[in-house]
Amino acid sequence: MKDIGWSAPARRVDAGTARRGILWQHERIRALLEKAQSTADARLDGQPPASDAVASAIGDIHSAIEIHLRFEEAVLLPLLRDDLPVGPERAERLVEEHLQQRGMLAALHKEASNHPELPLLASKLAALTSWLSRRAVQVASL
Repeated sequence: MKDIGWSAPARRVDAGTARRGILWQHERIRALLEKAQSTADARLDGQPPASDAVASAIGDIHSAIEIHLRFEEAVLLPLLRDDLPVGPERAERLVEEHLQQRGMLAALHKEASNHPELPLLASKLAALTSWLSRRAVQVASL
């Protein structure tokens, strides 16, 4: 089967294909997070980036993570739910974690969209990139 990229497959995939797709996405998200971290660092160091650079980076992360979460749900949930006895519990935890991540990202994106000039956004972006980077390392080690 060819690489599946960002689009969730129309059919169920095996665990190896799911893992490869998720890791491929993690690499791209990691690059996006590094770029966003640089934007936040520049702003925190007093370098004035484009007026909406921080808000734009937050929006880019929100969009990429939302697509990634949908992908994970499409490929992982069927596999986990069939993996008895602990798979259904892991599937439930995944859904709960995704709900939490979606809520946090949506709230931050809304704040950035409504008030892109807020100086505090750079600190929030730095914290977000750090948290998501740590989370990706944790997930990769599973």
